[in-house]
Amino acid sequence: MNMEPQASRERNLGAIFFHHVAELGDATFIKLQRPEGFEEVTWRVFGAKVRAAIFALYSLGLNKGDRVAIIGENSLEWLCADLATLASGFPNVIISPGLSDTMMLKILGHSGCRAAFVENETVVGRLLNLKGQLGSLEQLIVLDGSGGGLPCTLTFGEFLSRGACDDGQRFEAILESLHSDDLATIMYTSGSTGEPKGVMRTQNNLLANITNGGPVTLSKPDELTVIILSLNHLFGRFGFLKSAAIGRTTAVIEATERAVDLKIIEALAPTALAVVPRVLEKIWEAALDQGGHRAAWESVEALDRRQRDGGVLSEGEALRLNELCTRLKRAILEALGGRIKYIAYGAAPMAPRIMRFFELIGIPLLGSYGSTECGGVTLSGIGDTKPGSLGRPFANVELKIADDGELLVRGPTVTPGYFKNPEATKEAIDGDGWYHSGDLGVIDDEGCLFIVGRKNDVFNCSDGSNIYPGYIELLLENDRFIRQAIIVGDHRPFIAALIVPEKKQVAAALKRPEFSLSAGEIEAVIQSRIEEINGRLEEYERIRKIAVMPTDFSPEVRCVTVFQKIKIERKIVEQRFEKLISAIYEPGLPGGSL
Repeated sequence: MNMEPQASRERNLGAIFFHHVAELGDATFIKLQRPEGFEEVTWRVFGAKVRAAIFALYSLGLNKGDRVAIIGENSLEWLCADLATLASGFPNVIISPGLSDTMMLKILGHSGCRAAFVENETVVGRLLNLKGQLGSLEQLIVLDGSGGGLPCTLTFGEFLSRGACDDGQRFEAILESLHSDDLATIMYTSGSTGEPKGVMRTQNNLLANITNGGPVTLSKPDELTVIILSLNHLFGRFGFLKSAAIGRTTAVIEATERAVDLKIIEALAPTALAVVPRVLEKIWEAALDQGGHRAAWESVEALDRRQRDGGVLSEGEALRLNELCTRLKRAILEALGGRIKYIAYGAAPMAPRIMRFFELIGIPLLGSYGSTECGGVTLSGIGDTKPGSLGRPFANVELKIADDGELLVRGPTVTPGYFKNPEATKEAIDGDGWYHSGDLGVIDDEGCLFIVGRKNDVFNCSDGSNIYPGYIELLLENDRFIRQAIIVGDHRPFIAALIVPEKKQVAAALKRPEFSLSAGEIEAVIQSRIEEINGRLEEYERIRKIAVMPTDFSPEVRCVTVFQKIKIERKIVEQRFEKLISAIYEPGLPGGSL
């Protein structure tokens, strides 16, 4: 149902959140993972913390519009700091504690933050060492409760105690003082030159992302979304803020591609999941292994492939395909607690094989696309979306493809610009309000978007052809036998690839223990996959030679940027692997050639 008229008139996320606090009271708002289990926090309890934090922020002597940093990982205190700053007129600056001191100094210095919520004493120590270069930074609040007695530092408990105030009239005045065009948050991107750019997001930007152009619709009481992401991740944070706006219960789990506990998800019994593709891949693998369902999926895949290639299934084969899909759907539902309605993913492309799996069993897999400048969720795979597509635009978003193939985006979700950087703003947003994404895209006749590469990431091969390496790397990394891939070939006679194999999958395919695999056996499997992938590429794009790498690429070579995008530092690749790349383009090849 839609919100009541009073709530629908509220112009900012904080006011909407506190409307839900009064309305939902003792219902559970947040389930937060702890070592001993999940802590359940009601709307009333969490709202009281946020209210105290709002008054405490004003007690620090801050003025409306002053920036406040949040530097930490998932915690109840982090969530409280996020909503309190958004609701009180202090634009927050979200910073991952994993950033280097150099990058942290650049972001804090450029944004001019006067206060910062920090994860623990370790981060406090780092900031105190930098404080001489941060003239604006006056106060630190430690989220994990430590830091007592340190200079310019309050524990989170001490901070909240400063906000013990029953002045309801003043509280309402604070909420009402925020306007739709007020700056709400600044989210820094890494920038292609290493200089971070601060993407400004207004109160209206945030709500436009959440509502998608319609009224705010209240969640049903039994709905539970599980966010398996760091809240520093744009997609994860969007999920939390949407919960605050629509009255939804949310469980927050931190998980990596190496550690996903399916039993925790099953116990929570969510109605929706929010994940990045690597995490969903691990959940999918675990669910198939848990009940011995992998053989059923391989049979489904074989029958489906034959049918899609134009073959005709017999009546018995069609019946078996339907029975196996029903069995697999039941297995996935049981593994996820029995109530799942859809799975949302973002930040990276999903492997087509996994997309096809969920399409066949009838559980919606909703992809989303959106840069930081567009709020992270510009469109979503709602409805009958083709595998490989990122979906159709929401009602309040316009898309178009420029003459050179670049995707342009316009609408209320688009940033007003970069903080203190009018030159970059003018370069990214034209006079008609179109944001130039830098992504190369195709929109088909059904309105579905396909991303095929980056505008400025182009190889000029010596035969005169131009290729987009990011597109080929995407195809490679969507293959279950390939963990990481980097394409080389700029100003060279052909395309080659540096490949990190997914050894677990290779071992499973060969029915051998991973430790017993030889380099030649791994290489042979990878070469067979390259041959299959080459069939989907134009002649001039095809990979002629490969080198199989023994370990993952280092973060300097293949980095995950601030907002979880994969970025290949191609100059560093050329320097780091100069001898290997040179050998690829000479007679004989370490690894294998095609």
